[in-house]
Amino acid sequence: MSTNPLGRIRLVHSLTLVPVLVVTLLTLGLWVAPSSTAALPATSSVAAVSALPVLTSPMLSATEPIPESGAQLTVATWRIAIGQAVVDAGETKLGAPYSYSAGGPYAFDCSGFTRWAWLQLGLELPHNSGAQWAAVEPISLDELQPGDLLFNWGFGGGQPDHVGLYVGDGIMIHAPNSSGVVRYDSINWWTGATTRAGRVR
Repeated sequence: MSTNPLGRIRLVHSLTLVPVLVVTLLTLGLWVAPSSTAALPATSSVAAVSALPVLTSPMLSATEPIPESGAQLTVATWRIAIGQAVVDAGETKLGAPYSYSAGGPYAFDCSGFTRWAWLQLGLELPHNSGAQWAAVEPISLDELQPGDLLFNWGFGGGQPDHVGLYVGDGIMIHAPNSSGVVRYDSINWWTGATTRAGRVR
């Protein structure tokens, strides 16, 4: 069986960079989604973009506008790109000190940190782990994706005692306690605690 490493690299770039670039443009307010029948206008900015290298893909044509929905650009694709952008924002605060009731940008408690990370993408969560649990859609730990929230119940029932941000590969980033800083930990970092997950919608 023949292989084409360059073709694989181009395919990976086209499948991963397109949603990230579109999310970035949306965040900056520079993207206007085209209609399903309209082509991009021939302006000087489009001409400048056409000078860039063209990455080929069996899924997306370089001459067609990015679809608004359907098999080529699904809700799941958007969710993954947004979740990763939230994680990227959170990682900029690694090492920031824990401070009770702090919501950043220089110090955080647990829910202040997750709230701050999501706020960078324009979505405001409550500054309380119990209120955040009430605001998300519960999911199983097997469904976790970057950007999802992880909740711990360490002192019995009722509201969760802690919340962190899922990074991937069984790892979370969080503001753990008064003796720590924003850091990475296993999702099972709190021995004996009940751990559940929720997805921001």
